[in-house]
Amino acid sequence: MTIHYIAASRLPTPWATFTMHGFEDTETGKDHVVLTLGDVDDGHPVLARVHSECLTGDALFSMRCDCGYQLQAALKRIAEEGRGALLYLRQEGRGIGLLNKIRAYHLQDEGADTVEANEALGFAADLRRYDICTPMLDHLGIKGLRLMTNNPRKVDGLKQQGVNVVERVSITAGRNPHNEHYLTTKAGKMGHMMGLEEFTLAASVDTDRRQ
Repeated sequence: MTIHYIAASRLPTPWATFTMHGFEDTETGKDHVVLTLGDVDDGHPVLARVHSECLTGDALFSMRCDCGYQLQAALKRIAEEGRGALLYLRQEGRGIGLLNKIRAYHLQDEGADTVEANEALGFAADLRRYDICTPMLDHLGIKGLRLMTNNPRKVDGLKQQGVNVVERVSITAGRNPHNEHYLTTKAGKMGHMMGLEEFTLAASVDTDRRQ
């Protein structure tokens, strides 16, 4: 495997002070990060989120998706529990990259949904890979996950790589008028196990990101 551990440091956040572990994928040149809180190497399953990079949602406060809201909600839940891990994978745009994601957004502006836009550009709906998680979890001594996700394909993808997912924990945060069609498409076309009525509103997660 091409994943190598580089270094760790403290990372204070509004919810807790995490330990940030940096890893390098020498095959792709991409860096990945795992945030941990508490004793994650004691053999017991940890509350965890496997989160793929979304620059627009995570850093630029986009309301087109639920990514930024999920990121905040996951960190908050881990902090409340006092123990857990968040794997932050550099797989922008479900694996198609930032510039292609912007191209896909343009097609969505013209009426395509998130799946149709990716396919129109010649990509599958989801190109993310999960084999990169295994060496990072092994390095940190994490033996099992209580995984925060609505995506059964993510659960299956991790299990296929030998990750012990003992429970799927729903994470439904950040619904707003700009992402309702996106959320409906994820449920209807990508099999995500969620309904709009289950979602907390955006303002409940991020008070500055209102409709």
